[in-house]
Amino acid sequence: MKKIYLILALLAGTLTASAQTDAVAKEVAGLAKKSKESVTADSAKPWKFDGMLSLTASQTSLKNWAAGGDQQIGINILGNLNANYAKDRHSWQNSVLCQYGALRLIDENDEFRKTDDKFQFSSKYGYALSKKWYYSAIFDYKSQWAKGWTYNNKYDKTQPEGPDNIYRTRNSSCWSPLYLTYTVGFDYQPNEHFSLYLSPLCGKTTVVLNDDLADTGAFGVDSTKHVRSEIGWYLKANTAFNITKQASLNSNITLFQNYKDGGFLNEVDVDWNLIITFQINKWLAFSFVSELIYDEDITIAEKDNPDKTHNSLVQFKDVIGIGLTFKF
Repeated sequence: MKKIYLILALLAGTLTASAQTDAVAKEVAGLAKKSKESVTADSAKPWKFDGMLSLTASQTSLKNWAAGGDQQIGINILGNLNANYAKDRHSWQNSVLCQYGALRLIDENDEFRKTDDKFQFSSKYGYALSKKWYYSAIFDYKSQWAKGWTYNNKYDKTQPEGPDNIYRTRNSSCWSPLYLTYTVGFDYQPNEHFSLYLSPLCGKTTVVLNDDLADTGAFGVDSTKHVRSEIGWYLKANTAFNITKQASLNSNITLFQNYKDGGFLNEVDVDWNLIITFQINKWLAFSFVSELIYDEDITIAEKDNPDKTHNSLVQFKDVIGIGLTFKF
């Protein structure tokens, strides 16, 4: 029941935000916006390109600091590129989202630890059935750039590493996991700020190329395989608009349920991304990026006991920063 409430609350929040867009600016300048071209788009300029690159860096230095703390340096990179085509009844929307962040504790002489890592490519083709409805097909590719680790909080650096004193355990790597989504359905676009995509037939493939991770059955794949394929229903809702002249919001939620799981809203995969940006001046901007994931096929290891794992956990990540931003 809690899962159903969570899903309905996320979807309701996205739909509520869309209802407020009629009172805001008519042009979307937000990060990773979903621009919608009408069927009467200017044939001389069928393509529209936009994007944003952001670099945020931080450093904390301490000396004889009575209150305590850790000296650290960190960096976050965010990039979003959009290429959208519209002519006659045809539309083709493409986007690339890249995120990477790392942090190093200076006092511990520690390595850079990954704090954010994502690469996602999305492509949607639509054929206009009416002014607001499209017959559409979506292909989505999502993975990451680098290896990921679960660090043991009880690791003793004064002792040699061994089975009872493990420093870190790998939990992911490039293409482990790799999520591929391909679906056909109907896309409702009442205005340029909101779209709701519904599909009764969606294929989802989870790939785990790393042998060690695949052998443990990570990310829901069978321990004897590297690939897991699922077929189910799919929903995607996107809202993008300007909150103010300087601030913009983009919310994207996807729901997927494997038909084999059975039962209404049973074991529904949830992926909700929220990006808010505030342009301080031409080159400086504040950004808030968050992601919520619920997937019962993903197991989470305890930091104090990497051998003990849990599933059915809600994953949440947020990144806040002020840094150099270039929009085009």
